[in-house]
Amino acid sequence: MKKSLLNMSYNELDILLDSLLDSENLPKTISYKDDTINYYRYSRPRLILKALFRIIEIEFFYHSNIKKRVSHFKNMDLSDSLKELIFTLKLILPDLLRRVGGTFDIKIFANYMISAILYDASCDIPKFRRYLTDFDAAIMSNKPIESKDEYLVLFNESTNYIKKNVDNDIFDTFTTYMQIEHISQIMSMYQQSDKPMSKESLLKVTLAKGGIAILACSYIMSPRMNQKEKNAMYEIGGILQIFEDLYDLEEDLKIGIQTLPNQKLIDYNELEQLYNGTVNNLINTFKINPYHPNPALDILSHLIQARFTGNIRKI
Repeated sequence: MKKSLLNMSYNELDILLDSLLDSENLPKTISYKDDTINYYRYSRPRLILKALFRIIEIEFFYHSNIKKRVSHFKNMDLSDSLKELIFTLKLILPDLLRRVGGTFDIKIFANYMISAILYDASCDIPKFRRYLTDFDAAIMSNKPIESKDEYLVLFNESTNYIKKNVDNDIFDTFTTYMQIEHISQIMSMYQQSDKPMSKESLLKVTLAKGGIAILACSYIMSPRMNQKEKNAMYEIGGILQIFEDLYDLEEDLKIGIQTLPNQKLIDYNELEQLYNGTVNNLINTFKINPYHPNPALDILSHLIQARFTGNIRKI
């Protein structure tokens, strides 16, 4: 690509994003809405203990495989929303991937999350914004970053680990997914104070940011997913992105990032219905028995219910 994304207009970025979404058959909106999650929650002690064991195991994984490797960079903000996303993925992905012939690889997952954390920081944290030009050139040209900077070296180590442990065709598709996320990130950073983005545009960008992040992570460990399964992953990722945007509402406004919550283009009830709809679609698509005890679904539904009924600031 001759022209850097950082020099493109919003309309040019929008056209490019649409072309990639169309080629990958990924949705630009979410059609599922439900009033409740159609999963029968269990409260048996054994199930609760299983769920708590998983949380403890994930906490250990997080500190030993992720936080330890990135926290020495000053001002690296491992926010609560980001940590919760890591926990959520580590909780639900192993079971989902097994259902579609994949295998959860803890090292691939850790390296993917590290590369995602470093990339996201270049978009969201002013101190690391200087690395965005390097990421833009590398992601869009599908070439490694040439640098001895320890920040970029760690990013290269993480992405190279993935590349060496998956087939070339899988990595090529993974790269396309990263291009979709990168375009959407640049679009979300596009400051248009005199021209707010529409709800339709923001939802498409939100899906492409959060949805592709989860789809890409799932795909490199389970490349045999069919299109319906890919879409289900993509859409649940988009909904989780809206939740993250809720956490980051004030920070996003400060740096000029428009989101559905901070532009008040989605209300509390609609978000709840969209979340329930995408979870139900995930349950149906991955053939999860809603009446069979499932620690991952149980703790996930508990966390979301707590967020809806607790101290969360309503949109």
